[in-house]
Amino acid sequence: MADQTPDPDSFTAPTMLTKSMRRDVYRAVDPTNPELSAKGKVVIITGVTGGIGLAVAKAWNTAGASGIVLVGRSGSSLEKVASSLGPNTLVAPAKVSSAAEATSAIEAAVKKFGKVDVLVNSAGRMNQDSKIGEIDPDAWWEDFEVNLRGFYNISHAFIKATGGNGTIINLTSLGAQLLFPGLSSYSGSKLAALKLAEGIDLELPNIRVFSVHPGIVEVADGRGMDVPFFAPFAKDKPLLTGGLTLYLSTPKAEFLRGGFVSVNWDVEELEAHRDEIIEKKLIKLSFLNGELQVGGYPWTGEM
Repeated sequence: MADQTPDPDSFTAPTMLTKSMRRDVYRAVDPTNPELSAKGKVVIITGVTGGIGLAVAKAWNTAGASGIVLVGRSGSSLEKVASSLGPNTLVAPAKVSSAAEATSAIEAAVKKFGKVDVLVNSAGRMNQDSKIGEIDPDAWWEDFEVNLRGFYNISHAFIKATGGNGTIINLTSLGAQLLFPGLSSYSGSKLAALKLAEGIDLELPNIRVFSVHPGIVEVADGRGMDVPFFAPFAKDKPLLTGGLTLYLSTPKAEFLRGGFVSVNWDVEELEAHRDEIIEKKLIKLSFLNGELQVGGYPWTGEM
């Protein structure tokens, strides 16, 4: 009888821009890599009590960030995270879906550290049963309140506080292009967030903005979004996203500004093809121009 075990890469392989597929931390995005030092930087991280947000916080702590601001709905949960990090940590309870609370969180960060340099928006919501015509309209819209409005609220406050400078990294999803029953609100909100990021890139030239797909992440200790259907394919380590956010905060990532980047793509391979990526806008307009496919994009001059 044929092996019925699902191929863990069957969802990831068709979404590759690079030939190399990464599902765990490697040197170029390793938080212990001195080239990714966060010394002198103050980072604000939302959605910290989720699996990915927690990993992002740990990555920045490992990289020696001068200030780490933890944003989430539960103050007690944030305090637990803070206790596991270094002393340069601030807990700022807030719902990003509230403009007032998002602004208060940013203001608290500036008051304590004197500045903010990087925003990593990891706050997200997924309604797994948003079947059109069945789910209540208000319930269907809740994904947009967090994934789109929340992203705008926290970005707006960050931009005001920095005078239109700094780095914004929004965790989005290839779910933006996924057609799957019950996920219409999630996919729609993530697609809209991609376009919002492109708008930030267009209108605010001194803001470095990136949209990051964190992969299909392993769920551990009850943290993160658990979608049973995708469990056999959830092999991406949360710290891979944490390391990528560090990389994106460095000058090396300039050629990726305004674009969509997957944690599964090898950043050194991307660097080797930076001119082609820029010229052909391969990571702009969401994921449309890059011709994502099994085996990666057919780079010019390669067969």
